[in-house]
Amino acid sequence: MRRALLALLCPLLLAACSAEVALDTPPQSVTIPVTSVIRPVYVEVAVDMPEETQDVDVTVKQITADLTVFNPSKAFILRSSARLSLTGNATPEQPLVYSENNPPPYYATAEELLPQRDFQPNTRTPVNVNSPTLVKAIGKPRIWVIVANTVTQTTAIGDPLPLELRLEDIVLHALIAKPFDGLEGALGPSGL
Repeated sequence: MRRALLALLCPLLLAACSAEVALDTPPQSVTIPVTSVIRPVYVEVAVDMPEETQDVDVTVKQITADLTVFNPSKAFILRSSARLSLTGNATPEQPLVYSENNPPPYYATAEELLPQRDFQPNTRTPVNVNSPTLVKAIGKPRIWVIVANTVTQTTAIGDPLPLELRLEDIVLHALIAKPFDGLEGALGPSGL
């Protein structure tokens, strides 16, 4: 009778043989050039993922990102939105600029990270991102962020073009589970 009860409990015990760990990546920053007035342009930037997120044998249960969007312009309101793509052509050293009429071919399949919004001059805006695509980014050596941006209006005579928008202190927060393989022998029917 005891053996039968233990045999029924084994699947539950095996499922419990994992650990959940919360991880934060080191902060990263990316500069996005702004080269358009009124009509949006798309800037694709490549972001190399930290080593902590690559070649991991874990289950990602949840992932979010925190960052600060900085508009360093002293006069221009910048309108921006961002999408995450798992494919791209830019390199970390060389962003690619696309026109409104010629977005990147994978733009339609990229998932929205940051809905369109205006960033006032000389402000830092904290942003929290919670997107299912972030889970898919774990394990990838590089991801691409496609930012649509433009100058929408000016508050004073100010900076000449090109301007920039800075995504600062990007930190990924992940809750991961790591199974403990090999314990099934001790907990299996012949082990107990």
